[in-house]
Amino acid sequence: MLAVRLLLGLAAIVIVLSLLGYGVSRDSRWLRFAGLSIKAGLALLVLIMLVYLLERLLLVI
Repeated sequence: MLAVRLLLGLAAIVIVLSLLGYGVSRDSRWLRFAGLSIKAGLALLVLIMLVYLLERLLLVI
């Protein structure tokens, strides 16, 4: 679980660096890379929420 959170933090750092790279060079490849990082970050967030939901459901049973 800690590894997934670290990957989520890494995705956030990559997004910030990508947007800074776009701000400096105005190259659209940076925006594409930022978009892929946002998608990966959202996928990890959904994974964390599913694990949390399953934990809650198993505690009820």
